[in-house]
Amino acid sequence: MPYDPPRQRKPNPPKDPLEIDLVYNVRPCGTCRFFWPTNSAEQPYGPYPVYDFDSNTPKENEPDGAKSFLWLKGTTRSPTFPDAEVMDGCRKAPIMTIGINPNLTAFAPGTTGASWGYPSFSSDNGTDSWTKYAYYYRYRTVYQEHFDLKFVEKYLLPEGQIKALKPGMLVDATRKTDAPSFDIKVQYDGETQPTTIPLAGKLGEPRYVVLVNLKQPFKKGDVLAARLNVPAGKKANIYGQQIGYYMQIVPVLESFQKFLVSKGHKDARLLVGEDVGQLDMVACASPHWGPEWLGGTSQSVNTVVNNCVMTNAWAMKQLVQTRPAILYLVGQSSWNMFRKAYGHLIQAHPSLPNYPEDGPYTLLRLTTENDCRLEFKTKIDGIKYSLSTRLIITPHFSYDVNFVPQFRMSADALKAFTAKYAAASKFLHTDPRIQVEKPAGGFAAFGIMKAADAPPVLVEIKKKFASAAPTLMADYYDPHQMMADVLEAMFDKGQLSYTPPKSGHHGFLSRTDGPCTFCVNDHWKFPQGCPYGKPEEKQLPVGFLEKVAAAMMAGA
Repeated sequence: MPYDPPRQRKPNPPKDPLEIDLVYNVRPCGTCRFFWPTNSAEQPYGPYPVYDFDSNTPKENEPDGAKSFLWLKGTTRSPTFPDAEVMDGCRKAPIMTIGINPNLTAFAPGTTGASWGYPSFSSDNGTDSWTKYAYYYRYRTVYQEHFDLKFVEKYLLPEGQIKALKPGMLVDATRKTDAPSFDIKVQYDGETQPTTIPLAGKLGEPRYVVLVNLKQPFKKGDVLAARLNVPAGKKANIYGQQIGYYMQIVPVLESFQKFLVSKGHKDARLLVGEDVGQLDMVACASPHWGPEWLGGTSQSVNTVVNNCVMTNAWAMKQLVQTRPAILYLVGQSSWNMFRKAYGHLIQAHPSLPNYPEDGPYTLLRLTTENDCRLEFKTKIDGIKYSLSTRLIITPHFSYDVNFVPQFRMSADALKAFTAKYAAASKFLHTDPRIQVEKPAGGFAAFGIMKAADAPPVLVEIKKKFASAAPTLMADYYDPHQMMADVLEAMFDKGQLSYTPPKSGHHGFLSRTDGPCTFCVNDHWKFPQGCPYGKPEEKQLPVGFLEKVAAAMMAGA
């Protein structure tokens, strides 16, 4: 089956402002043959259920804070692998996050993976697939999409179904590589050993999905796994589901919003997608990051990185156009990739270690306590351009436990602390509000698992263990608050600002410098328009920002 839209191995020359050209070049990108082999039947992942909008800018239901909600009604298309992604949100948002690459959520075994779906836009019935694509990513926030499981179950193929021989539960469904074939293990009632069941998937054919969850009991005769083929042309409800990764920035925004209110901006309401744009270094999705998931060798991984991060430089081009005031690099692996490509542009005093003692936590401490920046200035065709973006490196957003308030100590430091402050050490190890993690050879973490417990725990430590408290507080991390504190400091320095309400428009966190026509241009005009006045600003010559990005990459 041919790719839709057709893949292109190299970007087309610029014809529009960079923010528009990214839509027309990222979506059809086929540079990486791993993701986009000449024969689509050889794609390593999928095919997955996909849906289409029925109009260019569909009517959407509001989530109202729900973790899952009926988002809109759409129409299925032929199963496929999802297109590469551009940034989510406003193209001039002052806050940006960058991770490694989109997570291929449908790869996961269990009912969530089975029901997951992706956008695949057509130009049917007088619509325009490019407008749909741009609209989707402009307004995507913290949700991704799935079908109702009962809808999906109607399209399970009868051939090759795996049914339970007796009651039991699923005990393992780990997928260790990108292979379409994998095993599941079930523990049948009354048996001493688990039973391994092979799922013989094949490239280019409907994939196997697992229809029970880990540790979930099932009955004799229940379908444990089956191949799934959701056909095109079916009307379907599309549900939005909160994604933990995207939600990780929300507490940071909430804290900063309270700060703005305290500064007199009573109407301040900060939102993911408006005040925060979320981007990835690599535009195509995979279930994990590493050789097992990207071709089997380190060289295959490096090829993907070189193509997307260095040669096409999609993320850097978006960053050049957005010019964010602050960039949160999500996880040490993202930082390593970013540093390899753009390290010559980074100003950090003290310099950041290549091998931080406590991984991303060391980097979080260094970048929140010191002004680390991505800096660049140039003059091209008589036009000046400058970029100065604060860099913060965070733990990985996908794991909530990374962001609980916590004390962290190396094995040697913990041993010395316990010898000197035995009572305080016992408190850390035994208090029910604290969860202890002591990986072999790594840093011990003492996490306060409920945010509401953090203040009383800190008060108790300072009161009961006054002599130990300074040592403990030097090892204390509250990642969300540390991230928010930087926003507050930048606001106080004038590096972030707030635009008050006027002429009937709500107030907002001020946009970054430079024009933008993403929402209103010659190709599409979104109903929401641009509330920030960016299309009315003097536009830059077509191709100018591409030249800036090339100049930035020239020193790599």
